Amino acid sequence: MDRRTPPTLSELLEDPMVIAIMARDGIDRETFQQMLDRVRRNLRTQQERLAA
Repeated sequence: MDRRTPPTLSELLEDPMVIAIMARDGIDRETFQQMLDRVRRNLRTQQERLAA
């Protein structure tokens, strides 16, 4: 990971500390990714409604 640029989401989700915290909280990477996909779709829909 290049420390001169912010880490990507993929890099963050591969970090052992993030993995440990997510495991402690009962969240796996797939569940988290599904949640992000839902948020992305909802934001896109909201933006489309505002543009109309």
